[in-house]
Amino acid sequence: MVATGAKPAVIGWYSFRLNNQPMPNRVHTAGEATRLISWHLMEIGRELRVARITAGKRQCDVARVIGTSTAQVSRIERGKVIAARYGHLARFAAAVGLKPSLRFYPAGRRLMDGPQVELIGKVRAKTHSSGRWETEVPMPIAADLRAADARLSLAGCTIVIEVFSRLADFQAQSRASLIKKRDLQADRLILAVAGTSTNRRALAEALAVRQASFPLGTKALSCALGEGRDPGADGIRLL
Repeated sequence: MVATGAKPAVIGWYSFRLNNQPMPNRVHTAGEATRLISWHLMEIGRELRVARITAGKRQCDVARVIGTSTAQVSRIERGKVIAARYGHLARFAAAVGLKPSLRFYPAGRRLMDGPQVELIGKVRAKTHSSGRWETEVPMPIAADLRAADARLSLAGCTIVIEVFSRLADFQAQSRASLIKKRDLQADRLILAVAGTSTNRRALAEALAVRQASFPLGTKALSCALGEGRDPGADGIRLL
């Protein structure tokens, strides 16, 4: 028999009370639902913000297209609009080139723009001639509209290369790239990033995340690709 008032036993993610007091299931469930909604709104807002910046649009541009205020666009991007209507979010998504579903996905395969094509060209020019290149590589998943910017095949190694002329949200953009690597079953991932002061600052601010997920830097990656060999880990190459 366990004494009344005993501390909860924690197993994994769950906490069990070791007394006879009933758990407030309804309150607990409602609280979890509220937290889940808040999390989803923050994730949606972050994806919309990244898409807007990538598309080169200002908040006032989106506000004008969807018929709302700049302040409301800002609140949506920060996940602060708890009662946001689906139609409002859908119009926002369309304004920045996204297609709404349970999550937001590109409405079509995003073609690389001029600066991205130039960055890929720089990587390719310094890669060993034995490498086999593919660009705009679609996901091997039915109805999935995502595509990797490039895939490089070396002896015994496949590398997905994602190109960024601007880092709007490093954590979100790198996470999306890692998922592409997984879905394409590639061995390595290289982020080819324009070496602007804005991008360097974004990478410095995300130092802990960057070092954990992308341990290799420009010098190590340049050396490995120049020799036509597996770099041994994921990395970021500034160009």
